Amino acid sequence: MPRPAAQATPRSPVFLPADIPAPAIQATPTTTDILPGDAALLAEPTPSPSRSQATPSRRTLPTSKPAQTVEPAPRQEPQVSQAQISSWVTQATEKQDSNLATKAGWAYFNRGEYSSAGMWFNQALEWNPGYGEAAYGLAFSKFREGDLSSAEAIVNFRGDSYPKMRVLKGDISSRRAVEAYEAKNYTRSRELMLQASQSRALSRNEQTVLAWDYYYLKDYNKSAELFEKLYRASPSEAAAQGLYASLARTGNYDKVDTIGATTKGPLKKMYGTSEAKRYFKADLFIAAAGAGGEKVYRVLENYATPSVAMGFQFWSKSGTEGEGKLNMAAIPVISGRIYPTNKTMISAQISRITLNSGDMPNGAQVGQYPVTFQNYAVTPTTSYSNLYDFSVHFEYQDWITWYATFGITPSGGPLNAKPVGNLGMMYRDEKGYVQAELYAKAVKQSILSYIGMQDPYTGKNWGAVTESGASVSIFRSIAPRWTIYVNGSYGVLDGTDVKENSHLSGTAAIAYEFTAKNFEYITLGLAASYESFDNNQNHFTYGNGGYFSPEYLGQVLIQGQFLTSEGRKWIASGSLGLGVQNNKQAASPYFPLKPDGRIFPAQESSTAIGLISVQGAYMLSPQWLIGGELGYAVTADYNEGSIGLFVRYFFEPRNGLLRTDLGLDRP
Repeated sequence: MPRPAAQATPRSPVFLPADIPAPAIQATPTTTDILPGDAALLAEPTPSPSRSQATPSRRTLPTSKPAQTVEPAPRQEPQVSQAQISSWVTQATEKQDSNLATKAGWAYFNRGEYSSAGMWFNQALEWNPGYGEAAYGLAFSKFREGDLSSAEAIVNFRGDSYPKMRVLKGDISSRRAVEAYEAKNYTRSRELMLQASQSRALSRNEQTVLAWDYYYLKDYNKSAELFEKLYRASPSEAAAQGLYASLARTGNYDKVDTIGATTKGPLKKMYGTSEAKRYFKADLFIAAAGAGGEKVYRVLENYATPSVAMGFQFWSKSGTEGEGKLNMAAIPVISGRIYPTNKTMISAQISRITLNSGDMPNGAQVGQYPVTFQNYAVTPTTSYSNLYDFSVHFEYQDWITWYATFGITPSGGPLNAKPVGNLGMMYRDEKGYVQAELYAKAVKQSILSYIGMQDPYTGKNWGAVTESGASVSIFRSIAPRWTIYVNGSYGVLDGTDVKENSHLSGTAAIAYEFTAKNFEYITLGLAASYESFDNNQNHFTYGNGGYFSPEYLGQVLIQGQFLTSEGRKWIASGSLGLGVQNNKQAASPYFPLKPDGRIFPAQESSTAIGLISVQGAYMLSPQWLIGGELGYAVTADYNEGSIGLFVRYFFEPRNGLLRTDLGLDRP
């Protein structure tokens, strides 16, 4: 159940602002034409603004919340003296003059004395029930007092008798929409704000509330449309945040990039920071560093610095002495990494390899094994100490990542080195990835399969098997803590004077991720795998390849995996698995290329299997790292173990370790 180092873990798939609660509206709903049309009724009136607003809320928004843009405060009307108001009141009372009573009401209104204003608007209506200006003043006073029910009742009763009532009706709907928004009733808030828009044009603040309504109702296309309009009209931080959040939900990052490039404002900067966060959350650390991620994550500072490493690896496989048994050491392994351009990495390694399979007993079934026993004509070589391999890896990392590796099998063996490597791409989205790869790889199971052998009876060299093929992998998050992994591959195996073979394999796994302090992930899952080969090459006679190649192999494994928190001075990962397997190895001729009638019999077995592996790294200083690995596996036909140790030097100081710092750069 592989969990590759650069693959997505089931974390938040895309970066968005923290889930945004209902914001405090810093400018409450507004109205139009506060004063009566006859401005001369008041002392030296100043033309009222086209829109005004109530007192802003005193609540302060956290910086991560979508702050609302505050509209300019309305121009204040000159206040009428109390003596003048008293004169109007006296005259109105004596004459029962509704016009003077209304004038007194507006004077009190402009002083902020809404209760007194309402009293005189109400008095004017008692003297003249059809006076629309007084009805409007009374409704507006109730609105300013916060008595929306009374204001709404007046508007509904007299809305047709006075044009300004329509505007106030919109104000009431807007105020109720804000209340619904703050109660997180986004459906009701949207309905009321749309009602308000039918009575009058919405202010910028009200459009912002409506846009967030659509966002929380998951109508991201509509919210993006409104936020884009707001941003293009005035590219504020709040509009940029809403626009990015909406477009990110639909995955329309191309549009974010286009708007950011064509409209001056904070979106481009915000998008750059957010893009780095998205890359980082998807474990695309090269891309995150290239997108300015060091401004957000301290661990990415100097992540793209060149580095060199040196170490060793030792690997041992059980088997028959001189045949399937293999001890392999890579001492030293020298590797390096550079980052020549943004989002790209080139790494290279060279290794000195020694191989030893133990002493081959005289008369072993190898080479052109005779019918009757005879001594070897050539002493078989089962130990090599000066083999060299190298590889170069190129990677361009983005949401579509391309990579290629070019290398050779070890040189200095019985047969010439062969080219190996891979060419692949990985496409990511918010729920996982799809990976496709073409590959050519050495079969490292025996000296015969890895570098070839000399036939002790004829002196001919044969073997050195490589597998060339294609694989497809899919990793998806199917629920908040559940993931699935599916892999399939098909390859053709061939070597010098070795019968061609085909290899089909598939794996399916499901895993559950646990939350634990100081861990990036801890998973427990179930994996099932199946593979088959066209013919059995698990022998060492001439024409065979010396590698495990069952007719079928089925395995079921319970496996746990972990990775400690990244960004610290140390990091560790590991895997533990237990399961069962059943395999059948088909009968095969002694000499697959030229059968002589002799047959290796078929074999079938069912056994328990298990594996354990651990990797770790520790920063000795900001520029020096020491790391190691340890593993052991009990497999269907053999057991194998490995151990390694290395040191790495960074050309610039690093501030912490990531999963990509584990292990040496070996293909």
